[in-house]
Amino acid sequence: MQHYFTPASALSALTEGLSRMAKADSVQSVLVFACDANDYERETLSAVLQSQTKPLIGGVFPQIVFQNQAYEQGALVIGLPYALHSVCISGLSESNRCFADEIEAALAGQSTPPTVLVWVDGLAKCISDLVDGLFDVLGAEPHYIGGGAGSLSFVQKPCLFSNQGVHQDSALIGLLQAPSRIAVGHGWSSVDKDHQITRVEKNTIYEIDHRNAFEVYASVVNRYAPQLLVKANFFQVAQAFPFGINKFSDEKVVRDPIAVTDEGALVCVGELVEGDFVDILSAKPAQLVTAAAETASRAYGQASMKPPQMALLIDCISRALFLKPQFHLELDAIWQVTPAHTPLFGALVLGEIANSGAGYLEFYNKTTVVASI
Repeated sequence: MQHYFTPASALSALTEGLSRMAKADSVQSVLVFACDANDYERETLSAVLQSQTKPLIGGVFPQIVFQNQAYEQGALVIGLPYALHSVCISGLSESNRCFADEIEAALAGQSTPPTVLVWVDGLAKCISDLVDGLFDVLGAEPHYIGGGAGSLSFVQKPCLFSNQGVHQDSALIGLLQAPSRIAVGHGWSSVDKDHQITRVEKNTIYEIDHRNAFEVYASVVNRYAPQLLVKANFFQVAQAFPFGINKFSDEKVVRDPIAVTDEGALVCVGELVEGDFVDILSAKPAQLVTAAAETASRAYGQASMKPPQMALLIDCISRALFLKPQFHLELDAIWQVTPAHTPLFGALVLGEIANSGAGYLEFYNKTTVVASI
């Protein structure tokens, strides 16, 4: 396993890492994580990516993780000793698409791999539809891990990397011929239960319990929040009070409200469906830290198992925003249970994509995903 980390924001630093992987005989494919703050010039970056001869997949994220540190600038280039076949699905905000048919056509002739990497434009409107379509095609057999690329400015822009260049409003699906073990966890718990989504369009909730969405949400949050929730401070206060979509399993799928419209609609990272029942969740910092460590321990399995070649962490940027200076405690907790001499790579993303290895594929928010590969 080869890797190159740089805290530098210059495109030349990323290019140096790619050059090293191109020359390494043991590297069959390349995974790239870069920070949004690098602000690479798009045309030059596309030319660099298009010049790569080994299969490449990755993107731009709010922060990246190397070992037990998160960085707002820099890049990670990871040389994998595994074959990778990737495809791009464009138009991820277009409604009424049959993503299953498009994915099946794009992957025609490819065998189902043990691991699937899934990177999406985190600000696209139909991510859950894409995820559902991918599961319809490949099923529960492979382990999936990935997340949403993009910027905390919440301005949609090119953010995904492949050998074809830089992509916007798209998804990259990578079939990786590597065994993996994946675990998912979040640590959030319900403070108010059983509200129904009664009017929604993709990732925008207009009504909860047949009432204005913001009014219902604020009436609950203001019973628990240390400061009054109003539209002007919505993003800051709502970080501590995500939705939890009730599923057949005990573990809720967390959905992150990030903005409120003038009319009182709530914009989320990821879709909801009319009729969904949701709880409003919250947590103490210690609960999130403990959940992250437990998630990593499950991913690494028993101490007697062969150590992984690498650990891959996909953590939600909103966990870092919620924990603030205490976020290092979450990274330290994961690092402490990571097997010795195992490099830990990752990104803080706009929504996480994973299955537990035994269940349905989901698009999560405010969740920790760890893979041992």
